[in-house]
Parts: sequence; C-alpha cells; structure tokens
Amino acid sequence: MSGRLPTEVGAAGAGRMKVAVVGCGRIGATHAAAVQGLGTGTSLVFSDPDLDAARRTAAAFGGGAAYAALDACLEAECPDVVHVCTPPDTHADLAVRALSAGAAVLVEKPLALSRAETALIADALCGRPGALCVDHNFLFEPCMLTARGWVSTGRIGRVLAADIFYGVEPLPGGTHPAPWVARLAGGRFADVLPHALYLAHHFMGDVERVAACNAQGPAGCTELGVTLACARGLAAVRVSLAATPWELGVVLRGDEGTIRVDLARQRAVLLQVPRGAGRRATQLRVAAATAAQTALGVADRALGKATGRLRGYPGMRALIAAFHRSVRDGLPPPVPFHEGAAAVCAMEAIFASLGGVDTASAPSVPA
Repeated sequence: MSGRLPTEVGAAGAGRMKVAVVGCGRIGATHAAAVQGLGTGTSLVFSDPDLDAARRTAAAFGGGAAYAALDACLEAECPDVVHVCTPPDTHADLAVRALSAGAAVLVEKPLALSRAETALIADALCGRPGALCVDHNFLFEPCMLTARGWVSTGRIGRVLAADIFYGVEPLPGGTHPAPWVARLAGGRFADVLPHALYLAHHFMGDVERVAACNAQGPAGCTELGVTLACARGLAAVRVSLAATPWELGVVLRGDEGTIRVDLARQRAVLLQVPRGAGRRATQLRVAAATAAQTALGVADRALGKATGRLRGYPGMRALIAAFHRSVRDGLPPPVPFHEGAAAVCAMEAIFASLGGVDTASAPSVPA
C-alpha cells in the first residue's frame, strides 16, 4: 500500500481523498473543520478509543464512519491521509501504524517525545520522506508568514538572535490539565514548549546546546527559561503557565533591523533604521514606525475577524491545506519530518538536564 495515490483524481488534478481524523477532542474537531473547509470533496472518517466521542464528531461533520481502534479504521477505510490529534505520548505509535498502512500522515505537535520515537518514525518513512508533516501551525499564521517573508528577503539583514515568550495562562476556574498531561516528562510544558522550539529552529537553525532553568511559584513549577545555542545564533525561550493574559511574542533581531511578531494580536512590525542615524532620530523613527504599523495591524485584524479570515486557527487551516496539496500533487510537505524531529531533540535535552547539554542530531529520513 506504500505510495498510494488519492483514490480519485479529476482531470484538473484535484484529488478526492479519504481522511481519517484520529482523536476526537477539541483539536481533532478543529482539524476536521479545516479539512471540510477545503471544499475538495474530501470524505472524513473518525477514530477514537472513546467510540461515543468518535460517533459524535462524525455526526457533527456529515456522518462519516466511526471506529474505536485505528487498526480497524485503517483496514476498513484505507484512508489516504491520517491526522493524528491524540495526546503526545501516542503520536509516534499511531504515526508509525498509519504510515505502515500506506497513508500520508499529519501529526500534531510534538512529533514525538524522544529521539528513540523519532527513529521509529524515520524507519516507517523509509522510501517515502514526504509522507509525513508536523502541525507547527504558528509558522503559518498570517503575521508570521509576513515576518518570514521579511527575513527571507533580507529586510533585517542577518538574523542574530530570537527572543520568544509563550504565556499560556492558568487553566480557568482551578481546573486541572487533562489526565494525559501527567504522563508526560515535563508535564504541561511538554505540550506548549514545542511551539517555541520550532519557531526558534526555523529562524536560528539546528540547536547545538541548551541551558535551562525553571522556577517554582504558589502553583508549583510554572516558569521555564531556556537559552538555545543554534547554528545561526542564539535563541532565548521563556514559557509561563501562570502569566496573564495569553501571549506568544517573537522578536527577531538582525544587523539591519528588528521584527516584532505578536501572535496573540495577530500582527507583525518591522523596524529599520538607516545606519549612522543618531539616537534621538532612531527613537523617533522607531516610535513612528511602530505606531503606523500597529494601527494598520489593528485595522487588518478587525477586518480579518469580520470576514472570518483570522478567526479560529488560520495558521492551522493554512498548513492543513498546504499538506493536502502536497499529498495530492506529490510535493514536499510544508513541515517535514526533520523539523519535527529537531524540536523533539531540543525538548528531550531540556527535560533531561537543567545544565548545559549538547543535543544529539535528529535522525535523518532514509532515502
């Protein structure tokens, strides 16, 4: 079954694909909505150990088949694409099983929880390096795509450093994390830290060394700080489980300018100053540029919310659409295996030691 093409391909090359969503919680429903929104005649089936949850989600999205076991779903439905939307400690096993059945696979972040698990996935990808994508969705938010474009066109020169802050707020009403969080090395950090790590990897390259520390508060360990020595410079990452309001900010510092990305408010600001400008002139230019771009960003966000363009998870929708196009057209996935594996390597090193640690290389995908 390896290398299967979409079940039906029209004259224009638009494939009609069968998609299995594995894991029918909130994120699984978000994936299903994004797939349904592609408007390509794609059919959906669902799998979850809680069969009632699978049936409810299937009913909400048109009444596709529902299964309690992935293997039964794979055997009966032969899906072209499988979306793995389950807790992180199940990602590697489910991805390997779906790949072995010949499906292309989109895995929620993190790809896995250890280098050993990524090695198993690499083995399952042998001969099919483009068959897997990782949901690094914040890379595809409109404001982040703008920032990526500025970097790729040299608007801030050489990127020297990245500063990333992710504050996810305490859970409301004193509620506890889902039971599966307790199974993870690093607890809730293992669920949110990968976002910061893949952003750092994208802009600064492979992580070569890490130094990390954490801090205790009234609610336990809620603060994590990491310095990453990367191939192209340094990245500073801080994750907070207690800071309010919700925030995800990225600052990219280059030798010709700075980019500030505010993912919570869905805007990016580019700051450039001519060389040789005085301090006062620089301050005035930066203030004016920040004010002007912020005003434009506020207006664009209001319009985007009104039209639906920026509602929900626009980055996830864009990534899912890109991955389905890559499967249909035989193109590389938008987030390939090695990028997901790099984040896993860095995270494993961080949790293994809070001192300086050399990270091992991520396993490569066999040709």
